[in-house]
Amino acid sequence: MTLPDPLTSRAVLIGTSEYNYLSSLPAVANNLQALSDLLQRSDLWGLPAEHCTIVHNPASVDAMMDPLWQAREEAKDTLIVYFAGHGLMHTVESDLYLTLVDSHKDRMYSAVAYDTVRTELRASFARRKIVILDCCYSGLALGLMGAEDPTERVANSARVTGTYLMTATAENKTALGGLDTYTAFTGELIHLIREGIPEQPEFLELDTIFKHARESLRDKGLPVPQKRESNFAAHITLVRNRAHKSQKRFKVKEFYGPIEGIRSGTIFDSRRALHNAGVHRPLQAGICGTAERGGAESIVVSGGYKDDEDYGDVIIYTGHGGRDPNTGVQVMDQSADDSGNAALIKSIMTGLPVRVIRGSGGNERFSPPTGYSYDGLFTVADYWTKRGVDGPTVIQFRLEQIDDGSPKKTTAHHLSRKLPPGRREEIAPGVYADRLLATELKQVYNHACQVCGTVLEVPGGLRFAATVHIRGLEQPHLGPDSKANMLCLCPNHRDLFKYGAITIEDDFSVIDQTDGEPIGRLMLKHDIDRGHIQYHRQHHTLGHRRLHDELD
Repeated sequence: MTLPDPLTSRAVLIGTSEYNYLSSLPAVANNLQALSDLLQRSDLWGLPAEHCTIVHNPASVDAMMDPLWQAREEAKDTLIVYFAGHGLMHTVESDLYLTLVDSHKDRMYSAVAYDTVRTELRASFARRKIVILDCCYSGLALGLMGAEDPTERVANSARVTGTYLMTATAENKTALGGLDTYTAFTGELIHLIREGIPEQPEFLELDTIFKHARESLRDKGLPVPQKRESNFAAHITLVRNRAHKSQKRFKVKEFYGPIEGIRSGTIFDSRRALHNAGVHRPLQAGICGTAERGGAESIVVSGGYKDDEDYGDVIIYTGHGGRDPNTGVQVMDQSADDSGNAALIKSIMTGLPVRVIRGSGGNERFSPPTGYSYDGLFTVADYWTKRGVDGPTVIQFRLEQIDDGSPKKTTAHHLSRKLPPGRREEIAPGVYADRLLATELKQVYNHACQVCGTVLEVPGGLRFAATVHIRGLEQPHLGPDSKANMLCLCPNHRDLFKYGAITIEDDFSVIDQTDGEPIGRLMLKHDIDRGHIQYHRQHHTLGHRRLHDELD
């Protein structure tokens, strides 16, 4: 993978910061200069100065379009067109207009229709085209918008074949999002290009830069930018990654568990600060770690998924994948093959602790008002599948806080049933099971596994077996603590049942989910509620077609 040829590439950076009839945007001037400097840096790309044209405060159509025409005539490899300033939306035609110094919201002919720019881009013979629009095209401050989403309208209307298009949704105010030097969207781009992105390749692709900028803006509660791309333009490399060689290397012992010197409750102002401290290393991904290494190292809970539930010391965490990158709506089923989801499943098996970070977008009872809080170590206790709020199937994980002496964020606990002291066992935070029921069930089967019939015995004649609740007692399953919701199994089949590797049909045949074949029939000496085994199948089967059939 290489960078575009700077000698046959061109960039036109257009920005209007001073207006006669619209409010001034002084940060735009800083945008232009910073982007120009970064593109010309030899350690980033090395675009010659004569190939990078700044058009600041164009007063006429010619002043804006002539440099663009010249660049599209000369560019053979990559053509970059950037605009920052006010954007106007035509009240009748719903078209985007880029503003000049004398542009007026009631005289659309005083601005340049984006269609004019698009026509020039289509005429260019450049192999790759990049368009970045950082303007207040939403028109909300000007009272021009109707009910239709302005972001979608602009992004769709601005498409050009073979082009990667980024559009910002925010109005360009100099102090927006705490960025008083640059506008919010461009400020994120400048920061990522200037500092680099840890744990990314030597060359940064456009899509990588955009996604990290989008997640940062979303985390700050700012409008989320949009993108459109065609002909694999997302994989265009733009600059060298300055964090590639200099990124901090962490020792293996620091991957899991607490980070020295970081106490539970510590507040961080950004994802970058979390990375620098080693608490959560990715700048974008919500799950850090891989199944191959031993499981998830850390997760961020920030309200990004509608199906998340936060109870303080217990978190129902929705896995990764399947969301539309622009709207955040779940449009596809999640998969256990996703690296983040596979890491969390592996964490159940290894028992390694997971660092939990809450972002300001999560449950307001437990999340910080701004930034991120490190909230200690959790274990991944269980996982299952369910139909998500948006329709497609999601994978969910139950995380339980480890008692390490740090303050806990808790909700009121309610016992699963009232039990006398000594007879109850805490199986999850605030969730208790009657030990006597488990003992009685083991005696019914004489400690034999209901799946394979194995009886485990140690010297001295002592037998032992495991019991499992078919439908979990804890949130969100809320199954009953009764023998009709329990099985007596050997430790091997207990774990296979827990992870959904085996399921039970209504006729009590046991199915191996790795190949879909029956492996026998469940031994029955007590009554089992079929509703519970149906629930287990529906929520612990990762074969999506089968799952959909049962949920429907």
